[in-house]
Amino acid sequence: MIAFFTDWGNDSYYVGVCKAVMKSINKDVEIIDVLHETKKFDPKVNAYILHRFSKDFPEGTIFLSVIDAGVGSNRKPIIMKAKKRNFYFIAPDNGLLTLVAEEYGIDRLIEISNENYYFRKRYSTTFHGRDIFSPAAAYLSKGVPIEKLGNEIDIINLFRYKTPEIKNESIEGEVIFFDTFGNVQTNIPSELGETLFKKDDEVIVHFENKKFKAYYERVFSDVLPGELLIHPESSGFLEIAVNQGNAKELLNLDSEGVEIVLKKENY
Repeated sequence: MIAFFTDWGNDSYYVGVCKAVMKSINKDVEIIDVLHETKKFDPKVNAYILHRFSKDFPEGTIFLSVIDAGVGSNRKPIIMKAKKRNFYFIAPDNGLLTLVAEEYGIDRLIEISNENYYFRKRYSTTFHGRDIFSPAAAYLSKGVPIEKLGNEIDIINLFRYKTPEIKNESIEGEVIFFDTFGNVQTNIPSELGETLFKKDDEVIVHFENKKFKAYYERVFSDVLPGELLIHPESSGFLEIAVNQGNAKELLNLDSEGVEIVLKKENY
């Protein structure tokens, strides 16, 4: 199975062409379109998204992830074979694999450099998704050994991020992305929330010298429509949401990467 993830959108032919290339190499391969409408050019935001959805895929999945503002530059096209779950991750070496590398461990790293396994030897400088990444995924799905696709490398690019922690009876973390409903996704594991908060606690959300009151709950309907809540979301992290509303707009958040502090109001 190939899990296909890009920032290309669905209003151009790029996704369809890459799937055609993969099918031309392995007509029996199953391709799952995970997401093609996401924040463009941003490997850090999309690293968090890749990390989240990877957990729900079966052992042996090949993750083809093309968030590649540096296409055609000296950044490497790579394959990471994970130590856990027999996962393969194919991506540009721009930090996109930071979190899955930490989650699953690195068994082997390959730079995709064997042109015999490219779609075209005279490959496009701006469409490596078609000519390099998609063929690599398809050949792996056919059982071609990873070492045939290129040369082994020792290291990949990883980005820094704020590690969530409990400090002074508060939880510190980071806003990592916004979903289509405007829910604010954080990198704070749900277990940290369960350590400090219990259901119906009033919690103050601090960021950028702003404060908002929310309730620590389990489901959206535990608060009234329009009220702010914090709850464990389906991937095991804390989410800030508004029942039948848009938390990103209510909190007036413009971008990801904002550091946040969650503290019980009565502390």
